[in-house]
Amino acid sequence: MQELIKALIKAKAEFNPIQKDGTNPHYKRKYATLDAVLDAVTPALGKHGLVIIQTTEIFEGRTVLRTHIFHESGESIASTYPLPEVSDSQKLGAALTYARRYAVCAILSVTADEDDDAEGAGTPKNNEQPQNNIRPRKDNQHLLVQPTKQAVTPPTINPKDLRVKEVRTLLNYSLDLVKVWLHSRNVTSPSELDSVQIDELVKTMCLAWAGNKFGHPNHAASSYQKHIVDAVARGVDETTAISDWMEGALAQLPELN
Repeated sequence: MQELIKALIKAKAEFNPIQKDGTNPHYKRKYATLDAVLDAVTPALGKHGLVIIQTTEIFEGRTVLRTHIFHESGESIASTYPLPEVSDSQKLGAALTYARRYAVCAILSVTADEDDDAEGAGTPKNNEQPQNNIRPRKDNQHLLVQPTKQAVTPPTINPKDLRVKEVRTLLNYSLDLVKVWLHSRNVTSPSELDSVQIDELVKTMCLAWAGNKFGHPNHAASSYQKHIVDAVARGVDETTAISDWMEGALAQLPELN
């Protein structure tokens, strides 16, 4: 894969600035649409013999998005993202567009919007300035009026938001892909989901990490059930169970080669 990597390094140095031409109605922030991202990267990719191709297919009974980077030498890299299971074709189309944009950004390591953590999007920021900041008089005086300190209460994090953030960080799972998943459910943060949906999101992240780390397509799901779901039911901490599961999966990789 040396030729592809060399070409990709050269191409990334020549990417055009990505124009943020869209506005997210939920987060009130500017972001770059899929067209804007492709407009910024395609010329440099083509110049160095690279092309991005995205396809959908059925994998383990689910529709997934495959994102490939091909090099003229024949080398290629790819990523896989499971699309949300929704019956509404309009919602699926919107989720696919979001997934395509985030997948392209992830595989090229470029940013199309501000890194606003989806788990904390609903937490207001405290921008208030300290009040009663009275300057002491310059003339000689025995008593000086001291500034009144304002108590600052740290924002509380919803347990659902915290759970998703901890798992996402442990798996090194893309925040953008979490946003895609949340968007497909018409919510802006995990705190708006019920416990069953949170479990589904955690499973989605874990199985996306598993990818091709297991010898058979069904092994990842069965291993997840045994080593994470069943372990948590026995009282094991979820992040500990996931960490142990990841280590076990990685330890078996040499045996599969």
